[in-house]
Amino acid sequence: KKEKFVFQGVGMLLSGDFQGEWKFDEARQSRFVFIGKNLDKKFLTEAFESCLVTRDLRFKVGDTVEANVGGFEKGTVIALWDDGNAYRIRLRKTKTEIWAPVDIDVYVRKPLMA
Repeated sequence: KKEKFVFQGVGMLLSGDFQGEWKFDEARQSRFVFIGKNLDKKFLTEAFESCLVTRDLRFKVGDTVEANVGGFEKGTVIALWDDGNAYRIRLRKTKTEIWAPVDIDVYVRKPLMA
């Protein structure tokens, strides 16, 4: 995406939105700023680094998957890394588009039966 995503959290209040575009020569980087007392820097660093994408996604656009929407339903992957979500999936029965935020079986899996 060309837009920057700005996320803010204060206590339990969280918000985020796209705000402005990256400049042509601007380095694209993510930055977290924590403001507080007695923060455990080592713990916070390790926790956020564990969220880094270190492997390719399991499914490709066009693959049939099962998505968890309170129960698993068959769908087709229609986009990868869509607005920060690992997958965007179109459900077969309703044609509804949903997102799988993380590439784990809790959210999206290989169909159990063909």
